[in-house]
Amino acid sequence: MVVYWLFRLTIRITRPLPLWLGYRVAASVAEVCYHFFRPQRRALNENMARVLGSSDKRRVDAVARRAFRNFGKFVIDFIHFPAMTREEVRGRLAFSQWVELDEAAASGRGILIVTMHFGLFDLGAAALAAHDYRTNIIVENYGHPKMDNLIHSSREKLGVKVIPANKVGIQVFRAIKRGEILALLIDVAPPGQEITVEFLGAPAVVSAAPARLALRTGAWVVPAMVLRGPQDDSIIRPILDTRSVRYEPTGDEERDVRELTQQIMRAFEPIVREHPEQWFIFRRMWPELEQRSAFPAFAP
Repeated sequence: MVVYWLFRLTIRITRPLPLWLGYRVAASVAEVCYHFFRPQRRALNENMARVLGSSDKRRVDAVARRAFRNFGKFVIDFIHFPAMTREEVRGRLAFSQWVELDEAAASGRGILIVTMHFGLFDLGAAALAAHDYRTNIIVENYGHPKMDNLIHSSREKLGVKVIPANKVGIQVFRAIKRGEILALLIDVAPPGQEITVEFLGAPAVVSAAPARLALRTGAWVVPAMVLRGPQDDSIIRPILDTRSVRYEPTGDEERDVRELTQQIMRAFEPIVREHPEQWFIFRRMWPELEQRSAFPAFAP
């Protein structure tokens, strides 16, 4: 209950502020947090070292700090989310792949948009819904009914249908059967859905759920990243990859799940390498980092 009222108070205080000012405050707070959230900082640095292919502590630390600052800005966007309008979302969208998206939508197979905790991922679905695409998202609950209602209702106000993670089932299959869009994350795996595939040159643990769902429904799989604008601004800039994922099921479900997941993760590699500072991954992605300190410079 306290969290809910603090969140409401924060919305009331920060909403009237110019977004750029909120971003500056958030970036400053994130810089302070970077020093105090030691486990998250270490995991992020080790992940960034893998992405950059570097053990240069200064270089990796600089990128990790930028990721923390960008996460702070993401929090500001998240706080503003309940007060946003469809017009505001449309005004922030810069997107040039309508033809590709419409071709996928016209297939009638349903679309799985698979993404990561990257850029402005939470606003990507809202941007599609604001342009009248029937869009569903699978979300975690926050443990507070009033908080859940506040966040979920704000998404639904923008046209996004919310499917709580603890109620995933027939709703998901019905949405896909209707030819709608379902957006879900792959870089954090729900319990029992972990799978290890190659990512950026090493085995990484991700979620098998997107591939398993696609194989069982025949849905079109579209890897997507939602970038913050090129001038470090508030523009929502989705990038879809509708050509890289083509799969023909062999009948061996586990083999097919692994291969499809591998294709999805391979599609993300160029964007993660180009914009590592927009990836908010505060857990170790690569099992080898759990087993040994691959980058001693980041050991506590």
